[in-house]
Amino acid sequence: MADNVPLIQAGSVSSPAAHDGLSRSRDKQHPSIEPKQGARGVITPLPMPQRLLLLMEHSLDFVELLGAEGVIEGVSGAITPLGGYDPQDLIGCKYQDIIHPDDRVRATNAFLRVLRGDRAEAVTLRYHRKDGSWRTVQASARNFLKDPAVRAIVVLTRDVTDLFKAEASLVQSNVELGRLTKRLMVAKEEERSYLAAELHDDVQNILVGLRMHMEPSRRTPTAYLPAAMVDTWIELVQEAIDHLHELTIALRAPIIDERGLATNLRRYIDRLSLAQGQNIVFETDADVGPMAPDVALACLRIAQEAVANAVKHSGAQNMRVCLRRVDHDVTVSIHDDGVGFDVQLARARALDAGSVGLLTMRERAALAGGSLQIDSSPGHGTRVCASFSTEHGAMPPEGAAR
Repeated sequence: MADNVPLIQAGSVSSPAAHDGLSRSRDKQHPSIEPKQGARGVITPLPMPQRLLLLMEHSLDFVELLGAEGVIEGVSGAITPLGGYDPQDLIGCKYQDIIHPDDRVRATNAFLRVLRGDRAEAVTLRYHRKDGSWRTVQASARNFLKDPAVRAIVVLTRDVTDLFKAEASLVQSNVELGRLTKRLMVAKEEERSYLAAELHDDVQNILVGLRMHMEPSRRTPTAYLPAAMVDTWIELVQEAIDHLHELTIALRAPIIDERGLATNLRRYIDRLSLAQGQNIVFETDADVGPMAPDVALACLRIAQEAVANAVKHSGAQNMRVCLRRVDHDVTVSIHDDGVGFDVQLARARALDAGSVGLLTMRERAALAGGSLQIDSSPGHGTRVCASFSTEHGAMPPEGAAR
């Protein structure tokens, strides 16, 4: 159990009546707290000790009064709904008696520190309910042994079992979400490879066959099929073939381990520059060195997505893609001089078709142990920067395309 969970510190019980009001015998288990009626039905305020007792009896926390030997001298009625005990069941027992054996040393050390007058420290412990189950509490204590109004160590104890269970459930849910998201990324890569194969083996081959069948018409034009018309058709078919070829290359899972990240990224940018007629400059270190496969793939896919978004939406004339490595950190950044956009608004629309790429880039960066920063504003271009540790060391996920 963690020891460093912050607690609400116990306050002072500064009255003999408040001290004696904590259950010491069955006859005094529930002190009288009836308010006095004043003239014309006006309620006279309760005396301070009675107010304190009222708060303790109805608190979600339970209060213990311990003697110098660690014997329970008093306990508030909140122990009944929380621990199942009648307060009288615990009076005269040592506080260690209801604490989990594995937590007793920690509890004893905390008690001794408080006994010495050291600053109170919060501790997390498990205690034994009357029905045999274990609950988790956060406890803090203050030493009032020398206070004649109290003469006890006051321990404020809060049951946090449900909170700890909720936190553990949240952690588990986050782990499961990460696993499913990673699997989704793997599935996307597999689907991209499948589409690339289908486009190449089916659609592209059909277009190539169509172009071959059109060639004879170019050599023997007729009145119905003039040579100029056939040439135009052939050019359109060839353009479709070229686009499909570029698309299948982009969709295929890259062989980064053999060619290297810088080589793959440079080839992608060179092909895109030729196809789109834009000025895209690629800068990289002489040797970015080895890195985990998931980091390399994340760098490549984020760069591809950012460059594709800039080509489609920014109207940029110039782009610069940089791949840098400093010690164990690698950074890929993409800067364009396009129209820019409102980043906050784009995040708010992250599930819309127009901005889903931003969400995908963030997911890729997070799953590879990195971070993504997007700086942009209308009229001032866009800069996308992803940073990773090359020592992330994640293994290729099961089923990942190779």
